[in-house]
Amino acid sequence: MVTDSNLTADDLDWLRKLKTAADAKRDAPQIPVNVAAKLGRFGLAKASASGAFSITPEGRDALLDQDMRDAEER
Repeated sequence: MVTDSNLTADDLDWLRKLKTAADAKRDAPQIPVNVAAKLGRFGLAKASASGAFSITPEGRDALLDQDMRDAEER
């Protein structure tokens, strides 16, 4: 499982952008190569045959976990 220290705020922001695009059934934005590699390495996003990235169920879970932690800190 991914821990807080594994992902930066920027990584989470890109993951949210992938989620938003998927929820709206839009094409995902072009994400920086280093972010795409990191999200892919953790299984939070995956590349399609065309090279576009999409969020995985694990990525959705990671965002939910982060949102819950953020809510606890308030």
